[in-house]
Amino acid sequence: MPTYFLTGANRGIGLEFVRQLASQTNTTIIAGVRSKSNDTSDLQALNKSNNIHIIECDVSSLDSLSSLEFRVAEILSKTGSNLDFLFNVAGINATSADTSLNLTPESVQNHMQTNVFGPTKIVQALEKYLARGAVVLNMTSGLGSLTSATGMTKCCTYSMSKAALNMLTLHQARDLKSKGIKVICMDPGWVKTRMGGKGAMIEAEVSVGSMLEVVGGLKEGDSGNFYRYDGAIVPW
Repeated sequence: MPTYFLTGANRGIGLEFVRQLASQTNTTIIAGVRSKSNDTSDLQALNKSNNIHIIECDVSSLDSLSSLEFRVAEILSKTGSNLDFLFNVAGINATSADTSLNLTPESVQNHMQTNVFGPTKIVQALEKYLARGAVVLNMTSGLGSLTSATGMTKCCTYSMSKAALNMLTLHQARDLKSKGIKVICMDPGWVKTRMGGKGAMIEAEVSVGSMLEVVGGLKEGDSGNFYRYDGAIVPW
């Protein structure tokens, strides 16, 4: 019975992950949301088999992350399982008009806190609960590729944070290798979500379904790779 933990579970790509995983047999999902006071009705509607556990996990908040281990451990003690998959989905692109000439310290700090330190702290907090052979997926972007994003002028702060997340992935892959844990970063493509905005081309159902296929087929030697949602390798 596989057990999943993911962030950003109440909307967008995160919600689609839960939708597809909840339909599978004997799957346990720990769904992290920024605040349980926000609208979680779509997420709750998926909990027909009572296999979804909704917890607060604000990846931008040190206070929230400091109590994450306790929240997850409490659920795992009841299910008698460890985590087989950890998906760091939540992220922000709050100042998409940023360029290298107008970005601010506040914007950089905000994006690095949410997009980089959040996934860092989550893996640190939950490392002891990752089963041997578990998979950690860090949701990144093609804009974090130094090779592919050379023509992009805006989204500077976001791109910087995703490039940093990619480097974090390499270090996590190395540091968790002895435990048989695979760590990858994944570009979901330009997905039709609120964050994706105008011009997005890929349906969330297609992106998430493809990513789950890639994750399900990973081998030990694949740890530390940068994938596109369809399994293609993305250049660093």
